[in-house]
Amino acid sequence: MNTKDKILTTSRLYFNQQGYGSPTLYELSQEIGISRGNLTYYFKTKEELLEALVQQMWQEYQAGQIKATQFPSWNIIKKSIRVLHELQEAYAFIFFDQQIFQQPSVQEILQKIESDSIKTQMSMFSFSIQIGNMKKEPTPGNYHNICKAIWMSAFYWQVSKKYQPERTGNWEDIMWSLLYPHFTQKGRDAFVARFGSAYVTSLGIPLETFEKDVVDF
Repeated sequence: MNTKDKILTTSRLYFNQQGYGSPTLYELSQEIGISRGNLTYYFKTKEELLEALVQQMWQEYQAGQIKATQFPSWNIIKKSIRVLHELQEAYAFIFFDQQIFQQPSVQEILQKIESDSIKTQMSMFSFSIQIGNMKKEPTPGNYHNICKAIWMSAFYWQVSKKYQPERTGNWEDIMWSLLYPHFTQKGRDAFVARFGSAYVTSLGIPLETFEKDVVDF
């Protein structure tokens, strides 16, 4: 590993542990095992280092998406979101630090990731309609809103696990709950054949479980 790559890898891990705001360039250089002067030869400021890490994250996202979208199937959405979740773990300091969110370069990349993810989902919806596994869009914009809901639930799933680590289930249950009502009979048959009928009825907590707690308005 060359010096620049060592700086990027060690800084990413250190920021994940200590946060982005606290460490100084000197502390980073000590963690990396090089002099401060050697560090600033590659990155004059911490902001330049952040920019390089953000661009590295984007490149890793693109590489992951290429692998995830090779073959058209519902696994594309799952694999695509898995790429996001892996990035959220690898670059936790970017996703869980409000200070980082305010950086224009970070906002730009996150917007690009969101836009690309939704575009991937919409392409999958269109393909599924063509092969008869999904119904035509019931109202204009409905499927785009579902894609946004899938994205937001996936994006904040990792965040929710931070404050509720005992959370049960998984993100995919939410995705299938949003999509299943829009499958054709052919699509539902294929889904049941793939996952089993028991899975269809275990995607979440049934409404009747809450009915006893409903207040009579």
